[in-house]
Amino acid sequence: MDSIGDKIRIRRLMKNYSQEYMAFMLDISQAAYSNLERNETEMTIKRVFEIAEILEMSPFELMPKPKFGSGINHLKFWRTIRKFSAIWKAGINARRSSPPVL
Repeated sequence: MDSIGDKIRIRRLMKNYSQEYMAFMLDISQAAYSNLERNETEMTIKRVFEIAEILEMSPFELMPKPKFGSGINHLKFWRTIRKFSAIWKAGINARRSSPPVL
């Protein structure tokens, strides 16, 4: 129950969003979205960030915890997280400072 798809489904249901709504917001079909929740489609980091934004949560809440078998993999994982965290925060701040488009 720790998969990204499970976490997304739980949060989506908590917010009372339908799969159709999520698919619309992501500009994909409902079937494609359903595959994401069932972990039948590999999810890109970009997609995780998009979904997290729709669900109003941090993308890092969705990401799986690394398996600590290799110190190198652990280090790569946290470097990647740090990199995408900076990108995500910059995007959020840019949207907040931009005037709304009418």
